[in-house]
Amino acid sequence: MKTSFFEMRFFYALFFKLSLKQALFLPFIIDYRLMKSFSILFFFLLTSFAFSQSQSIDVQNITAHVTINPDEKQISADYRFSFLTKSKLDTVFLDAKNLENIKFVNTEFEIYNSGNKLFFIGNFKKDKSYTFDFSYQVKPKQTVYFIKKLPEHDNSAQVWTQGQGKYTSHWLPSLDDMTDKIIFNLSYTFPDQYELTANGALVSEEKNENLLTRHFEMKNPMSSYLVAFAVGNFKAVRDTTDSGVPLKMYLPEQYNDYFRFTYQNYNEIFSILEDKIGVAYPWQNYKQVPVRDFLYAGMENTGLTIFSEEFIVDEISYNDQNFTNVHAHELAHQWFGNSITEKSSVHHWLQEGFATYFALLVEQELFGNAYFENQLFEDAEQLKLASDRGEGEKIMSKNASSLTYYKKGAWALHALRNRIGDAVFFDSVKDFLNQNAYQIVEVDDFLKIVEEKSGQSMLDFKKEWLLQTSFPAEEALSILGKSEFIDQLFKLKLKRGKPLKDKILLIKNALLSRHNAFLGPEAVLQIIPEKGSQREDLLYLAFSTGNIETRQFLAKNLKQISKDLKEKYEDLLKDQSYVTREHALLNLWMNFPEDRRDYLAQMKGQEGTIHKNIELLWLMLKVTTEKSKEARKAFHQLTDYTDSAYAYQIKRQAFIYLFQIDKLTDQSIINLSKDLNHSVWRYRNFVKQLLTELIKDQNHRADIIKLLEKDQLSNKEKVKDILKV
Repeated sequence: MKTSFFEMRFFYALFFKLSLKQALFLPFIIDYRLMKSFSILFFFLLTSFAFSQSQSIDVQNITAHVTINPDEKQISADYRFSFLTKSKLDTVFLDAKNLENIKFVNTEFEIYNSGNKLFFIGNFKKDKSYTFDFSYQVKPKQTVYFIKKLPEHDNSAQVWTQGQGKYTSHWLPSLDDMTDKIIFNLSYTFPDQYELTANGALVSEEKNENLLTRHFEMKNPMSSYLVAFAVGNFKAVRDTTDSGVPLKMYLPEQYNDYFRFTYQNYNEIFSILEDKIGVAYPWQNYKQVPVRDFLYAGMENTGLTIFSEEFIVDEISYNDQNFTNVHAHELAHQWFGNSITEKSSVHHWLQEGFATYFALLVEQELFGNAYFENQLFEDAEQLKLASDRGEGEKIMSKNASSLTYYKKGAWALHALRNRIGDAVFFDSVKDFLNQNAYQIVEVDDFLKIVEEKSGQSMLDFKKEWLLQTSFPAEEALSILGKSEFIDQLFKLKLKRGKPLKDKILLIKNALLSRHNAFLGPEAVLQIIPEKGSQREDLLYLAFSTGNIETRQFLAKNLKQISKDLKEKYEDLLKDQSYVTREHALLNLWMNFPEDRRDYLAQMKGQEGTIHKNIELLWLMLKVTTEKSKEARKAFHQLTDYTDSAYAYQIKRQAFIYLFQIDKLTDQSIINLSKDLNHSVWRYRNFVKQLLTELIKDQNHRADIIKLLEKDQLSNKEKVKDILKV
């Protein structure tokens, strides 16, 4: 670690209890070995100093006018930072990553930019308000994502933020510590061919030539990681909740017709949460916007959920994957995480466990008790399996997995509710939120309220559910055992591996049950490995249920199709599920070569989901089936879908199909190399793995080396690392 002149003086100030100005004038006479020791000590002291600042100042607000330049991938801003000192200080800081061209306005204080922080140095008096004004530019290395326009849609470029954790300071100077809550009042200037949405209430806007400026205001403080904006070719639908909260729901303009099913039940979801939580929605308004290549399913920025465009669905894809759970989960975070905020990740249960459980309660209201109980049962199975493998984790730990924070966290709340009863449970949640609104909280803050209301000690609950690594499966099973549906499901699962003749009636009852959406797949799982006429009769019954989930399970898992079932299986090509159609097309193509052209003719022109699951499969099968002009056109289209401008879900599947049929061209490999630094880590890992697999073939390896030598590949150092050259 290299220690600068300023850093050494900063260390002196801390170590010798001098003011920073005094330290700056100390004689600079120091042994090299001492300097090296100070370098190490400085790192730890500076970290300690940074984390303790919230005890020394109260940040009153941050105001900024932010200009977004999509072409240059640049943010610039005029910025104001106002705070009140709680004690006498000589240094205050802001987290600020890689700012450039910083210009301060009339300040008597000295400024130091470390590259990660801005330090304001001088004589800060106790109980006095201070304001700093400055401008800056930055090309964010993360947190702000500039997404290319789609080849077939003009003005479809996007810019959006994802600051969860401590990353907002990559574009907006702030305090990364989530325990520092601040009122942000931000304005944004952006190209007027786009739409922009952000936290807070829109109070005014003005247009200047081809730029639009919008001014937003917040009333209550929030953690900086929740600051967000999204820019794109969005169109909004406005509404108001039953409780009077203004809503805005956005879609990219090319998906205007998808609104009804993407945002299905949006008002009911809001009303159910307000009713269950018992506390009014804590912010001025609520907005939701889907974006391309988002890093997660969704993010609960204050009053503004940004979510993945894969949840944009029509009437058919709604049956495959809909937004309901993510919608409810992120909305629940507006209370659990945004209003009350964890003191540290040890208390993450208060955010993710609560949001997961209350989203399940929404789904229970919308989809019924069997849906709710089945989800709890599946989660319990998953948690029990992890626990039996020795992979169980405490809920109250710093680095637990999503399985622990989300699913085990939700189960802990369900178990607590079962122990203390509905009235005490929901009253405790209500009081917890009301007493700690816009504050930092710990698990014991909630448990103390539960103890007061229930008259019960929470020590056993905390020990068994929050501090124990293993999953309390016995208690979970006892709770689930009260359900007739779970009893039926459990009895069916116990028949796995038993002779078919001993479970025919149970399987038939499952397929004909009103709960066959959950029982049907389990029944089919047990039918498929069997042989004989009874198997065929039961499969015929499974096809005849008409249940989407059961039929989709058949499409995915019944690989060998008998001629007796061929007609029934072909009906899957018309199901109200794009996933079912995709699997059915592939399996029919594999089982009946003589009918391949007929199947391709039947499915021609079907796109499927917005990420083209049916079209991509059709293109691959067309290339493999024929040697026609249309097949060559299909090959070029499949190759075009590897272009870096497409959503990563489309590119990934196009690459997979081209690899499977050994049709990756130089252009495909060039496109692949561009994505070695893709922002979505799962897809980035896929790209690296595919290149690693390609170089195992000597011909592909030679082609990649030639492209590298011709300087046609992107991320050349990463490619060389994979090649080990």
